[in-house]
Amino acid sequence: MAGQRHDVREMEESFARCSIEDEKQGLVYAEDSSELSEIDTRWCLVGMFLTESTIDFQAMQHKMASLWRPGKGVYVKQLEPNRFLFQFYHEINIKRVCDGSPWMFGRFHLVFERLKEGMDPRTMPINNLDIWVQLHGIGTGFMSQRVVTDIGNHIGKFVEGDANNFVGVWREYFRVRVTILLHSPLKRRMKIMKNATEWC
Repeated sequence: MAGQRHDVREMEESFARCSIEDEKQGLVYAEDSSELSEIDTRWCLVGMFLTESTIDFQAMQHKMASLWRPGKGVYVKQLEPNRFLFQFYHEINIKRVCDGSPWMFGRFHLVFERLKEGMDPRTMPINNLDIWVQLHGIGTGFMSQRVVTDIGNHIGKFVEGDANNFVGVWREYFRVRVTILLHSPLKRRMKIMKNATEWC
């Protein structure tokens, strides 16, 4: 019995020396994601500028808001030094921004992707840029919507053609909107063949 009492006393003394604070070293804290929990992903863009320079966040958000003029405003959050979340409040506003691309701040193009449900805006890839391209040197026999579409898909991915491409008697060039991959080289020219004999 004396030995048992001695063992119990040693155990009690050992527990008494333990400190709750010592256990903090083993705790793991989850990152607080509440800052993004209120974001409505239906009308969000995640964007970055094509530059290695530091972006003046305050100047940028005022500039983009003045260019876009969304009816219900826009909320801008800086996720990283050159990664931003743009929250709109209506489909009309975000569609107008998407359709009006490319946008610039100073000399830097804004590249963006629409945020999809369940994606992390901090890590989602941003690889595409929509631009308008002028198509010059198209011969008379090649002036058709199909040719314009095919050229757009050769440059990148065809999005739309200018509504005025086939309006009027004579046009010096056509305009086509395409999506290009940022890391792919631009294509300056191509050859088009008609009836296996005629080239443009």
